[in-house]
Amino acid sequence: MDQSKRLTVKEMAKHIGVSVATLDRVLNNRGNVKPATYQKVMDKIKELNYTPNKSASFLSRKNEYSMAIVFPELPEYFWTQVERGVQIAMEEFRDYGLHVHIIRSEKYDLERQKETVMKLIESGSYDAIAVSPNDPQEMADIIDHGVDQGVAICTFNSDSPLSKRLFYVGCDYRIAGRLAADMLCKLIGSKTRVGLIMSYTNFQMQQKITGFREVVAEYDHIELVGPLKLQQEDYESLDTFIDYFRQVDGIYVSSAKLNVIARHVADANLSKPIALIGHDMTEEIYQYLRKGTVTATICQDPVNQGYLTVKSMFDYLVSGEKVNEKENITKLELATKENARYYI
Repeated sequence: MDQSKRLTVKEMAKHIGVSVATLDRVLNNRGNVKPATYQKVMDKIKELNYTPNKSASFLSRKNEYSMAIVFPELPEYFWTQVERGVQIAMEEFRDYGLHVHIIRSEKYDLERQKETVMKLIESGSYDAIAVSPNDPQEMADIIDHGVDQGVAICTFNSDSPLSKRLFYVGCDYRIAGRLAADMLCKLIGSKTRVGLIMSYTNFQMQQKITGFREVVAEYDHIELVGPLKLQQEDYESLDTFIDYFRQVDGIYVSSAKLNVIARHVADANLSKPIALIGHDMTEEIYQYLRKGTVTATICQDPVNQGYLTVKSMFDYLVSGEKVNEKENITKLELATKENARYYI
């Protein structure tokens, strides 16, 4: 395919040597362009066989779009990566009049997040809101209220499937749980006991655990011990885990605490090795992979989640078309010691 067909309007304008506004006026037949400039642009478009993307085609319908994107503060390492993707999309669509306001809701405080989203809706300042709900069920009524008020609302990373949200961007957490179980059961081989460490059971966590249990049940010789259900404050002490570590041959950490569990496993000086699988990648997890404390981690493409959330909502705003894909599922990838460096 001709490379020029994949150029953005900004890139094409730079290539021709005109402003984005001038190229926009030519593409949308809005006049106010000198005849010589118009001919120059049209000749170059024909020469390069350039096809403007959907965003450019609808650019003339509205000049400014305002979007708020709301996600938790914690775990900071994960949301920093999501925000990187948001920033990439903001830069790409800024010339199309998209303005994105990033809001990090405090820790895991559901009430504060609900209050924040409600204020955004009632302000009347936003065409669209993207939210990663701390509790999808509790947030559903607020999402419905916003949609009824004419605000385009989507979810990302954590879904609220019973709400009126337009679409969801993120991974399939049931598949994530199945992937973890399949790998863990294969790793322990003829050994028989696997453990599951989990935090509060929101929709995302329920999906992971459902998938994990489905696959473990397919292995007749393997027993699920637990699960070990914890609050956030329970993770800090090795005493919470030491007896559990001694009972199992492998552990799946379904919460965002793989680094903490790896630290405890390393400090426990166990007489037998434990296969340890969890989620995400940080520098600390990377080091535990290199040492062999963490066996594998499931990466869920956080940068792309941030980017796709903004892009998908922008495409909806400029086109006004009904969203066909209710779920935009991002990829899951298993990182081990051998390929971990590609995820840092």
